[in-house]
Amino acid sequence: MKSPFAPPLFANVIAEPIGDRCCSLANRWPTARWMLAFVWLTIGCAAMVSADESNEESFDFFEARIRPVLIEHCYECHAEDSEDLGGSLRLDVKEGWEVGGDSGPAIRPGDPAASELMAAIRYESSEMPPSGKLPDHVVRDFEKWIRDGAADPRLMDEEEQLTSSQPKSFDWEQARKFWAFQPPRSSESPVAFDSDSAIDAYLQRRLDAEGLTATPIASPSVRLRRLAFDLTGLPPDPETLREFQADPSDAHWRRLVDRYLASTQFAEHWARHWMDVARYADSNGSDFNATHHDAWRYRDYLVRSFADDMPIDRMIREQIAGDLMPASSDEDRRDKLVATTFLMIGTKMLSERNKTKLRMDVVDEQLDTVGRAFLGMTFGCARCHDHKFDPITTRDYYAMAGIFRSTRTLHGESQQYVSTWKKTPLPISKKHKESIRAHEQSLQGLEQEIKAVESELKVLAEKTELEGITIDDVDAVREGHWVESTYKSGFVGKGYVHDENRNKGEASIRFAAVLPNAGRYELRVHYNSSGNRASNLPVTVQLNDETHDLVLSQTVPPTTGTYSVLKEFECEAETQSQVTLSNRGTDGYVIADAVQWVQVDGEKDQGESDAAIEQTIAMRTTLTQTLKQLKSQRADWVANAPPPVPTAMALADLPSDEQEDCPIHIRGEVSNLGDIVPRGIPQVFSESTTAFEPLEGSGRLELAQWLTDPDHPLTARVSVNRIWMHLMGEGLVRTVDNFGVRGEKPTHPELLDALTIDFVRNGWRQKRLIRNIVCSDAYSQSMVSDDDPRVSLDPENRWRGRAVRRRISAEAIRDAMLVAAGTLDPSGRENLMDSYATLVSQNNANSKATTKFGLDDPKRTIYLPLIRSEVPPLLANLDAADPDLLVGKRPTTNVPAQALTLIGSPEVRRWAMQTTKRMMKETTDDTQRVRWACAVLFSRDPRPVDDQILQAWLESDVAKAMSSDEERYREWIAAMFASTEFRFLD
Repeated sequence: MKSPFAPPLFANVIAEPIGDRCCSLANRWPTARWMLAFVWLTIGCAAMVSADESNEESFDFFEARIRPVLIEHCYECHAEDSEDLGGSLRLDVKEGWEVGGDSGPAIRPGDPAASELMAAIRYESSEMPPSGKLPDHVVRDFEKWIRDGAADPRLMDEEEQLTSSQPKSFDWEQARKFWAFQPPRSSESPVAFDSDSAIDAYLQRRLDAEGLTATPIASPSVRLRRLAFDLTGLPPDPETLREFQADPSDAHWRRLVDRYLASTQFAEHWARHWMDVARYADSNGSDFNATHHDAWRYRDYLVRSFADDMPIDRMIREQIAGDLMPASSDEDRRDKLVATTFLMIGTKMLSERNKTKLRMDVVDEQLDTVGRAFLGMTFGCARCHDHKFDPITTRDYYAMAGIFRSTRTLHGESQQYVSTWKKTPLPISKKHKESIRAHEQSLQGLEQEIKAVESELKVLAEKTELEGITIDDVDAVREGHWVESTYKSGFVGKGYVHDENRNKGEASIRFAAVLPNAGRYELRVHYNSSGNRASNLPVTVQLNDETHDLVLSQTVPPTTGTYSVLKEFECEAETQSQVTLSNRGTDGYVIADAVQWVQVDGEKDQGESDAAIEQTIAMRTTLTQTLKQLKSQRADWVANAPPPVPTAMALADLPSDEQEDCPIHIRGEVSNLGDIVPRGIPQVFSESTTAFEPLEGSGRLELAQWLTDPDHPLTARVSVNRIWMHLMGEGLVRTVDNFGVRGEKPTHPELLDALTIDFVRNGWRQKRLIRNIVCSDAYSQSMVSDDDPRVSLDPENRWRGRAVRRRISAEAIRDAMLVAAGTLDPSGRENLMDSYATLVSQNNANSKATTKFGLDDPKRTIYLPLIRSEVPPLLANLDAADPDLLVGKRPTTNVPAQALTLIGSPEVRRWAMQTTKRMMKETTDDTQRVRWACAVLFSRDPRPVDDQILQAWLESDVAKAMSSDEERYREWIAAMFASTEFRFLD
């Protein structure tokens, strides 16, 4: 399908690209991306000189050395039969590289240095191929080939044409005629649009035109189950089912609709839909799986927004520029800041060392998200070249890129080379501020007291530095069992050891020292005393060859400070001394603190010195106790601190002097800059100026206001279409994230426009739109069998003549099993990532995140952590949204692996047993059990086949071999969990 926006010569370009493949850097690596980069390297090449094609030797060299490399590395994306001709460059014919691609010729024959192709394969500019540099001899072959004239015998046939690829010049008048860029048009409605039958009237007109008739209304049980899951993501309770079966009137239906719309479960379920588009996750994923500690605030913001029926246009503005909008209260300011998490939460290559490139990669991700989420447009494709299909130019891309480039997303590093984001403080109450301030002041006072005591203790330690030679217990040689302790204050160094009053005769400690001078020495032994100490501690003193055996009673307090003098000894110079304390034959705890040798044959007043030391030690003991109390008090203060200031992953504008328009990045390269483009909107949306004038700040607020302008042709349409899709299975535009040329056109354009106009006119409120849709007959239609003639006339159900079977979301399947088990906890959860550090797991293949709240947690699935690269297999196999991607419509598969996952999952088996126990408690026989199970699991009355299945199972040899009834019924319940009827809506 060729774009209607192509210039007149566009049809002449050979091998038009096929498929809407995004050409952004992020999406094209690692397959065809490096081939496209050949095109990026060709700007600025001069005219080429002619090659000597008559030189057979040159042709032979090309065939042997060059062509095989081109075939292996280039033809996939740059040949006539390529699925997507990257950059409009062909390398399978000589004329291809002569004319070049979007950026001109690729090679200058005769001049390898001027040929950008050589710079690429030398890894001097773009690194081609990115999977690894070509061998040196291959690079030399290309250099020789180009230097010798680039002889190439691959000439095109005479009838073929290859035109120079010049920048496209869009026919903007023609482009704006495309349906998606036209404002919604009012049409004559068959009935008043605010009536329940308005939607049906539009659909009936198309059915009449196609010669089709609509199916009748489905049974009450089918309708109710469909409504409950669509609006709340949970099954209807059996009592509600019985009541509606007894009274399936329209009035009763509307009451049920209003009840579900007012429920918290509705808000949670529809917040999950938005989270798919917001690529929500509680971690970054990618190269550095950093924890998103505050992402849950954005999840809760969405739940509150849907509960309050916040207008969608306001939600969009807040999520793009909430930090720049006025706020009516602290609570409103908090919500607006948290809302901008939408643009923060995408996955990022945080360890990218080229921070300029990282900055533009983040901008690209944000811009592509805004385009697809709110406009159904793939802006990211225009990062390197004009969009292949839609009227979005590279200039348009960088006009919008400048907005996000003037916004602060990342700030600082969590570790060397790894970027991170700044946590934005959220507003708090005056009372909360005062309590934090008072606590900080008290804590600061305690810290100062602790610091003062520690300083004083340090001074005292210097004053009480023991004279002579002191050997502490840490410097002694221990044998046997000793326990380190600081329990009793008043010790030398950092503590002391004791023998724990056990293993007598096996423990000893030896204090060795050299006494340097000849003279009389006093032997002091340091210890602490108590009634449970040894009264007969043997002390052996070895002085050179002399041995002295002494006894110390540690039940007696030290005579001075922390020591007692055992004896004085006359010693020669350089006497080798060893003092050994042993627990041999002792009758209590043995304490070993330190041994001290002091020379005493001077005239020093020893009494005065001892008294001073004893006084200082006493002061140290008192201060040590004071320090211990202060630290204990500090610990209590920290434990009872008021809640900290909450933070959010929020955007902020850069300082005004750093805000700037963005230059075009030629070929998407951050080092190859072109013209600077004023910040603004794509040209296709405006017939006059596209720049934001006047511009205040980054331009995000202006962008948000433009997106939600009531006359915007796309934003409301995209929102209405997604809501319709969630309720009806398919959108009126089936490509819900692509309203461009490669997307599908609406099946019912008049209905889409009528819904959109009504949606905007009534304040962009989705509950009203949902109510209108689910109250239509089209929503309540029944299914038909495949052999019904209506199926062959409309096999894809494009004209909405019948209901089609739809899969329940992965989260709803899990939640429904919790409901059946009777264990679902309906409350929410905050701070669910507090137990994680900077990373949710170490970045290696063997490391997995230790999830605090797993699938067996009783909360709804929306309140479980969602860690990128580690989505639980149960949810992944049931097609849960990939948090790395923007998912407007989830893929729907029905493969055996899903049933096998449900049957084999340990969590499912646990829920099946809990469901079984609940059923056994509430029923007395198999008839009641079948009725109970059908009501709880399938929301319907039993059928004869249900009882037949149970009886056949119970009578089987496998069932009979099981040890209990609970086991037998659990297998039956587990099979129902795995059944198609449980997983799908009829």
